[in-house]
Amino acid sequence: MNVIAAYLDTMFSTYPQTPRLLEAKAELHGMMEDAYTSLIAEGRTENEAVGQVIRDFGNLEEVAPVLGITADIAPAAGGGADAAAAERHPVVTLEEAQGYAEAKKRTRYRLSAAVMLFVLSPSLLLLLSVAGETGLLPLGENAGSFIGLFALLVMIAVGVLLVFSVSRETAPYKRLSERRFSTNPTVTQWVEALSAKHEPARIRSLQLAVTLWILSAAPLLAFALLVNEPPYDRFLPVLGVVLVLVMVAAGLGVLLPRTWAHTVAEELTRTGAAGRADDAEHSIVGIIAAFYWPLLTAIFLAWSFIGNAWGVSWMVWPIGAVLFGAIAGGVGALEAYRRARTS
Repeated sequence: MNVIAAYLDTMFSTYPQTPRLLEAKAELHGMMEDAYTSLIAEGRTENEAVGQVIRDFGNLEEVAPVLGITADIAPAAGGGADAAAAERHPVVTLEEAQGYAEAKKRTRYRLSAAVMLFVLSPSLLLLLSVAGETGLLPLGENAGSFIGLFALLVMIAVGVLLVFSVSRETAPYKRLSERRFSTNPTVTQWVEALSAKHEPARIRSLQLAVTLWILSAAPLLAFALLVNEPPYDRFLPVLGVVLVLVMVAAGLGVLLPRTWAHTVAEELTRTGAAGRADDAEHSIVGIIAAFYWPLLTAIFLAWSFIGNAWGVSWMVWPIGAVLFGAIAGGVGALEAYRRARTS
């Protein structure tokens, strides 16, 4: 196509017209024409097909390792970050990408179960401590608190073991999850097709999860506003908090297992500066989470035991969860602003 040929002329115009680069240009032209023909056969319009081909093949630094011209274009590229990354990291292969996607698919339920356990872990502690204190269950206050704490620790331990098992299965593909690779147009096409295939299910699960999260506050509001007879005026609001946790966990259980293909596509098509920025953002949130949740647990336990405030100390969890969401969102917004300023 004339559009593809013109685009290729522009791509190679800043590089010396050596025989090796002219050969690579012809090879890339053939790859782009083949991809264009396949897209037209799938029913894409001409503009859609051209746009997709340019997105897949339009960055010469990314396709240089496939064409074997990394060394030829590196001097002209001025030692840019993308070219340097292409030299440092080998190209991702289709076999690697398929293995990584299969590992993500195989472990998706374990990972979602771990997240759900973390969210639900304080539920029994909240319920049993207040139920024992108000006399709704034949448990002493301390006995209910002990059982609840034991259940919390068990659920966290099981969740951590599940996360470890997921990490063990994805460990062979660590360089992919850390984006230490150069992109491959063939892999890009494959993962985008994989993501598109599973996108309708992801969108449906996202809609259901968001609905559950929005409705999760309804039981808490109803119990807190409509019930004022002791001892239920103390127990039912706590039950409302537990139902919030249950509905949040249910939403996560619906959504997370259906995001694996989208996650794989994002990870295998984003390298270079953008990928490193995303990694930095995730690592910052991870560092904050590493001390935030243990600190929150320590505050909860200290307030509860020292102040004997089991009836009100449960508020630490919903407030802490909202605060952590605000922190994570703020980190993301700050990183996006920094990227916009530097781009």
